[in-house]
Amino acid sequence: MEKEDLIKETINQLLKIIGVEGQVVVNDSDPDNALVNIQTEQGGFLIGQAGANLSAFQHIVRLLVNKKNDQPIRFILDVNNYRQHHSELLEELAQNMAKQALSRRVSLILHPMPAYERRIIHLALANQPEIDTQSTGQEPKRRIVIKPVSQDK
Repeated sequence: MEKEDLIKETINQLLKIIGVEGQVVVNDSDPDNALVNIQTEQGGFLIGQAGANLSAFQHIVRLLVNKKNDQPIRFILDVNNYRQHHSELLEELAQNMAKQALSRRVSLILHPMPAYERRIIHLALANQPEIDTQSTGQEPKRRIVIKPVSQDK
């Protein structure tokens, strides 16, 4: 069975069990990490508060899919493009905070966030040589510091 079909079938079975109707679309243009989006009118239920249900649902789907396949299949599960939209907001936040840090010449500390969100911030600012980012603190209160690079290096 194709990996795309395996993912779709597994998600459709789970959706049926929990009583959610939705359409599963798989975008495997990135062979290392397919993007799977569920379009549903019950998105709020599947996403949960701050994406908690979505993360749990993705974990369950990955376990089930990889149990049925010889090789692990990497994919990101999304509902109604929630994660995509959230990533865009985080990238925008990163750019705005970097501008503030540069103009005010201060370090700015963002609110605690999970690892995948911190990664989005780090990547969004990775190509800006005048800005440095680092994660600080312990989970679950780990946060990002955005600071201007010192001129005296």
